[in-house]
Amino acid sequence: MNRLACRMARLSSCILTSRKGGCNSAVQVKLAPMKPILLLTLLAASVTPVCAVQVTTVQDSDSSGTDIIFLQELGMWRALQSHDMMAFQSLLLPDYLEVEKTIQTREQLMANLNTCTIVSYKLRNHQTRVISPDAAVIAYSGSSEIACGESHLTSNFNATTTWVRRDGKWLVQMHTEIPVKP
Repeated sequence: MNRLACRMARLSSCILTSRKGGCNSAVQVKLAPMKPILLLTLLAASVTPVCAVQVTTVQDSDSSGTDIIFLQELGMWRALQSHDMMAFQSLLLPDYLEVEKTIQTREQLMANLNTCTIVSYKLRNHQTRVISPDAAVIAYSGSSEIACGESHLTSNFNATTTWVRRDGKWLVQMHTEIPVKP
């Protein structure tokens, strides 16, 4: 705490001091008498750290409390695994970007996906942050096995997907994956 109140509610003045020093009369501020509950509320608000974390709100969940953005993310992975490229592409905005080892547009990604299939995947520890009523970001850890012809690739990654609501439908603006050690 950088500042301490030297006198409390029943006093008409308050002296603010630094962490190390005692009361310093040169920094005296006159306050009108306050009710104890108001003073305690203001004091609590001044020393409580502000969390910079947003959480999913009730309106971003369906009636059972399920995270709608997470369900959309699962739907995207299911479309990839079933190799339903039409369904997958319908979830991507026209100006979609994929950021992994390279940066790809929607068209580049779709061309590359035609040669590979997701054999299996797991998504863990997802967190959703609502940025605005029409934008949300989901972050999670994942693992996948991908078959490209005769090659089988396994990977572990941390991922984020930015979802944007357009005309009432949630669509993907950007997806990133960063490789991590298992």
